[in-house]
Amino acid sequence: MHDDWNPIAVIDIGSNAVRLVVFHDMARVPVQLHTERTICGLGRDLNKTGKLNPDGVGMALDSLARFSALIKAMKIKNVRAVATASLRDAEDGPEFIKKVKDDFGLKIEVISGEEEARLSALGVVANHGKINGLIGDFGGGSLELIGVEKGKITKQTSLPLGALRVMACDNAKDRQTYIKKHLDTLDLSKYAGQRFYVLGGAWRTLGKAHIYMNDYPIKVMDNYRLKLNEAKRFTRHISQQTPHDLERMAGMAKRRVQDMAAAALVLQNVVERAQPDKLIFSGSGLREGLIYDSLPVDQKKRRPLLSGCREIGKEASRFADEKELQGLVKWILPLFPGYEESDLRSIEAACFLSDVGWFEHEDHRARHAYQRILNLPLYGLSHKRRAMLALAVYVRHKGYVRKLSREEGEITTRDAQKILSAHHR
Repeated sequence: MHDDWNPIAVIDIGSNAVRLVVFHDMARVPVQLHTERTICGLGRDLNKTGKLNPDGVGMALDSLARFSALIKAMKIKNVRAVATASLRDAEDGPEFIKKVKDDFGLKIEVISGEEEARLSALGVVANHGKINGLIGDFGGGSLELIGVEKGKITKQTSLPLGALRVMACDNAKDRQTYIKKHLDTLDLSKYAGQRFYVLGGAWRTLGKAHIYMNDYPIKVMDNYRLKLNEAKRFTRHISQQTPHDLERMAGMAKRRVQDMAAAALVLQNVVERAQPDKLIFSGSGLREGLIYDSLPVDQKKRRPLLSGCREIGKEASRFADEKELQGLVKWILPLFPGYEESDLRSIEAACFLSDVGWFEHEDHRARHAYQRILNLPLYGLSHKRRAMLALAVYVRHKGYVRKLSREEGEITTRDAQKILSAHHR
């Protein structure tokens, strides 16, 4: 471990899953060092019994015991454990919290629906900038809907429309009635024509499924976009499928598809009411919001894309001194007369990432650098810009975009065009 080793562990106890994420540092763009989750279904019976699911409690305690051991083994001092809807609403929630503290020394912070919405919004803003529109965080027990203008929350609502609550309804008609009952209390028409940022495990699974089903060339769910009509068509189609059908068509494990139809039905109803211009899937949310919320003001103001590329460049480059990387930016700028601010950011990002492939065999550097940038955990990066960065560094490592050749380490012109045009959604 490095002398400056300062990771932070975030434990997120939700209605459906218990998750541990270890971030490398309290940084503007925190990188995940370790992540794992267990589907426990703590809130599976909450609507009927008012208590936690006994089987889920056992699974959650087993997972938390493992998480506690991992945290100790990794010598992590900074730990945040938060719980949302299930422990917030269950009669036996306090008993569970006490047992976790007594057995594992973990202090669980139960956050309100309003605080959950605020932190989720911060996680999206940290990634996507000072956005306007609607944010939706779909969990196992609740749905948080947050209106934002220039990155500031204007309205937030927490509804009992999580996957487990919807799935607890006896049939499709009851599910639709239950969803309608709660959404009818809101006026979402003010978000017509704006962007709708969606997150939460089950909604992100929908994004991954769409990527798989459409053979989309960039396999990164973050910042994946669907226009309104495609979002309507897709969610309507998925909401009518059985788990068996979804397992086959979405290319996912059985445990991943159990709540997809319910998630799609809720998303379909929200989209029909809000009529956004497009859906944007966000890879950041509550956990990243916790990190961002704790940063000093000067760090919050840093541009997320450049912050992430700068950190990766310093770690991956043979010329790790930031001064050298900035010198490369100044050296190359004359090639781009009349550049705009957005162009400058792209040029800087490409320079910071210019050496990420050096440690590969020279015959494969271009291809590996290209693939790595297509999949790097970066904030503030549209898929179009991600593809442009990947191609720029590919060519920097003497990769060639050729029309006919498909030899190792090369990509065809058709491949490049497919990637660059795929952002059209």
